Amino acid sequence: MTYLCARYVCIRSVFILTFDCTSLTVTLVVTLRKFLSLLISIAYFNNTFTVVHWMGTALVFAGTVLFADVFSGINDKLKHKLDKMAADLFADKVK
Repeated sequence: MTYLCARYVCIRSVFILTFDCTSLTVTLVVTLRKFLSLLISIAYFNNTFTVVHWMGTALVFAGTVLFADVFSGINDKLKHKLDKMAADLFADKVK
């Protein structure tokens, strides 16, 4: 019975996600969920984590970071700080 409830929650969550988000976002979330399942499985059954697993891990996280566009957010924050510093420096020179 617990298994059926867990399946229902998982499937229902994917349907809600599909309704609210783009297909690329849904694919990313499902891929991350499968990746976490793989990690839990490796830990639970005491299997080795090979170099190929590490390469896959790097690809999953690189894809997630690129999709989330983390670097543009960091770039925007740095640009904002530099603009503020330049404005403060210019204001000091004008006085």
